[in-house]
Amino acid sequence: MNKKTITIMLAYVGVLTGAGLASGQELLQYFVSLGLPGIAGIAVVGLLHMLIGGLILQLGSHYLANDHSDVFDEITNKFISKFIDLSLIFTCFVVGFVMIAGAGSNLNQAFGTKTWMGALICAILVIGIGMLDFSKVSKIIGSFTPLIIAFTILASIYTFIKFDPNWTDLESVALRLPSNFNNIGLSVVNYFGMCIMTGISMAFVLGGDEINTKEAGKGGLLGGLIVGILGVLIVLTLFIRIDDVGNLDIPMLYIVGELSPILGTIMSVVIFGMIFNTAISLFYALARRFSSGSEKRFRVILIGLTLAGFILSFAGFKELVSIFYPIIGYIGMVMLLVLVFAYFREREAISHESKKRFAMTHYMRKKFDEDKDYTKEDASKFKKLVKSSIIDDKLIAQKAEERAKEQIDNDSDD
Repeated sequence: MNKKTITIMLAYVGVLTGAGLASGQELLQYFVSLGLPGIAGIAVVGLLHMLIGGLILQLGSHYLANDHSDVFDEITNKFISKFIDLSLIFTCFVVGFVMIAGAGSNLNQAFGTKTWMGALICAILVIGIGMLDFSKVSKIIGSFTPLIIAFTILASIYTFIKFDPNWTDLESVALRLPSNFNNIGLSVVNYFGMCIMTGISMAFVLGGDEINTKEAGKGGLLGGLIVGILGVLIVLTLFIRIDDVGNLDIPMLYIVGELSPILGTIMSVVIFGMIFNTAISLFYALARRFSSGSEKRFRVILIGLTLAGFILSFAGFKELVSIFYPIIGYIGMVMLLVLVFAYFREREAISHESKKRFAMTHYMRKKFDEDKDYTKEDASKFKKLVKSSIIDDKLIAQKAEERAKEQIDNDSDD
């Protein structure tokens, strides 16, 4: 697995974790509140994350997507594409300001600061870091991922060792929590639809930055596996500690803080980072959607959207999650059907295109590797491959060159 795949994997986990896992609030409302069946439900979600994650990033890579419309314009008709486009615009903005609200709640619970102050810090960071080039943004998005994995495992081990749960008593407490669903099947599909709706715009862009479709798919598959494992661990941890965390905005922060005040402080920063990851992913993808390739317009749109999100975040984190997440989840259920159908319809074309790109990269390696001989025949074959690609000639040639140079650099580092 190359460095680019690892970057994609960690960034994909970072995008999904902020909106669906890091705080624990979402899992309380969707799964813990349903009792013991909720544990089985989150395990099913983990499997879906693996399967669909790989599928989404492959589609993004196949079309070298710069925003979500690059994919949906190709795989659906104009009416469905427009509906999904508008739905994703709505989702990106709504979940973006929900994340800003969550950042405020996180710092309020950890340090007692005013909620608006944490929200403002998050908004400023989204604007500032969003101005960087995409490769730096994706690395920043993935940078907090190892930490949330470590803290989740730590909190889970601590809970599993210290507490001897009475599952029947815990379930009776969990069932008294407010829940949007009484049916575990609907909760699973709606929650997963919500996760995909919040992550798909940036997931397509992450996939679109990788010319190798198989590597992009591998990043999504492994990223989905990590998200699935984290989800199961967090639900089990929250279920066992339901008496203590059932009414908290950020329950995972409380559990880690119980281990050590220092760890609690670090965890608050990590959760803030994961929430920020999702916020910047959504606002970044949305600004790209409307910028039409203009960097100046992108910056203006990013600032405007983020400031609007900051103002709307004053409605409160827990309340916003309970209102908007189910709505987004229902829309996501429709989009999932579209994605799965489109992938299986395009699977053969994706395989053919992938082989062409492998050959293109091979010829570019010969061109830029000083130890290899790049002949006129190689150049002619490369040109034919470029012409036969579904992607614009100039763009696919540029991506092949970049990938070849990355491979050569990686070989020299080993």
